Amino acid sequence: GYLITRNYGERANEAVNELMHHLIITIIIIALMLVFALGWRESIIVTFSVPAILAVTLFTAWITGQTMNRITLFALLLSLGLLVDAAIIVIENIHRHLHAHDAEDKEMGELLIEATDEIGAPTNIATLAIILTMVPMAFVGGMMGSFMKPIPYNVPVALIASLFVAYIFTPYLSLRLLKKPEHKHHDDKGGK
Repeated sequence: GYLITRNYGERANEAVNELMHHLIITIIIIALMLVFALGWRESIIVTFSVPAILAVTLFTAWITGQTMNRITLFALLLSLGLLVDAAIIVIENIHRHLHAHDAEDKEMGELLIEATDEIGAPTNIATLAIILTMVPMAFVGGMMGSFMKPIPYNVPVALIASLFVAYIFTPYLSLRLLKKPEHKHHDDKGGK
């Protein structure tokens, strides 16, 4: 009979399953934190941004012929905190604008654009800084180098994808899901 000594397919499969497991746990932790910090609708929006970012990243990797190894997948998992960063910053600022005292006078669309614009520059610079820390990995030589090669290609793509998702997808979902809080007490003071 046959004796299977090594099954890389099975091991790779296990690694991907373990990764998905960790990914789901991480998403749940982030979602719970946001429920308490901002609210459940905001939490849902950020949670949706994670699969969107990963989809864009994996699609880009596939188009450019990048191979995804376990190290790259773990690098993406490790950078997950960074990937949701932009979406959290945007949603937090949208939340702040919605609850500002002059929110009633503004159109929802105008308010969302203003809130997203406001944090654009610093978020871009912060993301660029993280991308630049990844670049030196492309120059690592030897065996370790060939393992690490996909990281400086894929993680920056994921980070850029996270910006696009944060600036386009997040405000769009906010428009669909979030509402301005109703201020009843203002009307009593002869506001009408």
